Amino acid sequence: MLCRMHLAPFASSSLATRLGTVKTLWPHAETIFSELQQEMEKARQFMSSFEQLLSSQGPIAAERAPSASAVATQGSGEGFSICQDVKNFAPEELSVKVVGRKVVLVGQKETQNVDEKGSFSYKYEVLKREWDVPDEVDAEALSCSLSKEGQLRIEAPRLALPAAPERNVPIQVSPAAPQPGAAPEDASKTQA
Repeated sequence: MLCRMHLAPFASSSLATRLGTVKTLWPHAETIFSELQQEMEKARQFMSSFEQLLSSQGPIAAERAPSASAVATQGSGEGFSICQDVKNFAPEELSVKVVGRKVVLVGQKETQNVDEKGSFSYKYEVLKREWDVPDEVDAEALSCSLSKEGQLRIEAPRLALPAAPERNVPIQVSPAAPQPGAAPEDASKTQA
């Protein structure tokens, strides 16, 4: 690591005072360190403004990509509903699966291009999203639809609870607790 002592010009030594004016190849240390400090301050200001930008956008905007925005109304009154932007994917490049109590969306796309100069480019895109299906939703009745605008809607209705038949619930009477002044023999009769 370099410090000011290593970059100090030769003129600061005792030999330089005997030899007179001496030219060195090293620039003055103050010049180098002042430039370094200015660059570091610019970098700090940039990082500070970048942090402010990220904090003003919030955590949702930092996670969202332009081609992967999702609007979820999970567990709403009507059931489970997700709307996912998949306009960069063709229907045959998408798959939706129910795994346990999760809905898994996977999109895979390969693009190969050769330009007129013979350059070859290959692009592989993957979109994977998972959502938990609430317990009150019928995961077996899940359905998907894809709009012309590239919006994939995943929906499932709430479970229809079967109507319970009317029944009488018996009332059980518990034995009376012994009275504080009762004879101990009464307790022995009930145990036998």
